[in-house]
Amino acid sequence: MDLSRNERRLVELIFVGKKIARVDLAERSGMTGASITRLIGRLLDIGLLVEVAERTGAQGQPRRLLSLRADRYLSAGITFSVSRMEVAIVDLAGRILTSRSADIETSTALSVAEAAQAAIATMLADLGTPKDRLLGVGCSVPGNFGTMSNILKAHSFFPAFDDGEADRAFKATFEAPYYIENDGTAAALGEYVFGGRIPQPDPMFFIHIGHGVGGGAVIDGRPYRGVNGNACLPGVLYPYDQPRPSGQDLFATLNGAGFAIHDFIDLERLPDSAEAALEIWVERAGKQLSETVRVATAMFDPALIVLGGRLPELVTDRLVRAISSQPILGPSRGLEAAAVEASRLGPRAGAIGAACIPFFASLFSAAVADDGSPYLNGRKPKSRP
Repeated sequence: MDLSRNERRLVELIFVGKKIARVDLAERSGMTGASITRLIGRLLDIGLLVEVAERTGAQGQPRRLLSLRADRYLSAGITFSVSRMEVAIVDLAGRILTSRSADIETSTALSVAEAAQAAIATMLADLGTPKDRLLGVGCSVPGNFGTMSNILKAHSFFPAFDDGEADRAFKATFEAPYYIENDGTAAALGEYVFGGRIPQPDPMFFIHIGHGVGGGAVIDGRPYRGVNGNACLPGVLYPYDQPRPSGQDLFATLNGAGFAIHDFIDLERLPDSAEAALEIWVERAGKQLSETVRVATAMFDPALIVLGGRLPELVTDRLVRAISSQPILGPSRGLEAAAVEASRLGPRAGAIGAACIPFFASLFSAAVADDGSPYLNGRKPKSRP
């Protein structure tokens, strides 16, 4: 799709408002009624919007409300753990319509890409969805971008994706436009777009607990990536040679207590006898993460800090309670630490966040830089928004 900035602005307003009348669109956008009519006409023509009468029982002409047609376009999201790859198809309402997992322990980047593309094709066929309704493929990978490079440098646990192998393999294999992003930024964007908070918290900082300790931020409606795409990495607060509030550290803690844990899926099947070891880790990690909350408050002054990632929802909820129980000092005199909430998407934040990237790039005005170039996939605006 090639939507104008004004069309994208209306799509955003409708997305946030869920159902909204044209007169309210004009008021919130600052556009004239004539402009609204022209732009909405095109969006209706391409099937992105629907308009229905609001029947309240009152006399007179019923109001007509616009909303997004959630099934008009879909997106694929791919996330990775040490041993598994999850591929999900998501609609414009943030619903995962279908998902599949595959073993990637010994795979090369090309075989992973080919398996992902095959899964996407099969899932679209099972849904009865034509390929042209897939806006793109978003890939959420643990790692950082090389200096002045669009190539993601994967975490050491993912050697098949290092040195640009993932970028080359995905580019050669995927049939739809693809976007590659680190997992913290992807999760932050997914939480901002599909978290269901009204008004949307902006700025929003996301603490991502995966194999490491990552993060992301949304500022002025777009993910803040920094010069090289490596902004918002709270893991720097926790040296690798010491206990850290990371998923890998949790695995090590539980393994040391006699419980065989290799990946996040194993945490869903923890026996009751692991409770004591888990509680010790949660209390220690909560104290450590309170420092991230304090620093993120000082650096970003966010409306909200969200904690999420790959951990089971019950563990994430306990971490939030552990953080909130700490006497966190404000970053300066008279200032309080930002509020902390658990992700509303839970462990699905990875797949939904990855799938959100093509939606954001295709439909949201914040994805277009001031010079008209795309903001994501490594290309930055010439000036800050």
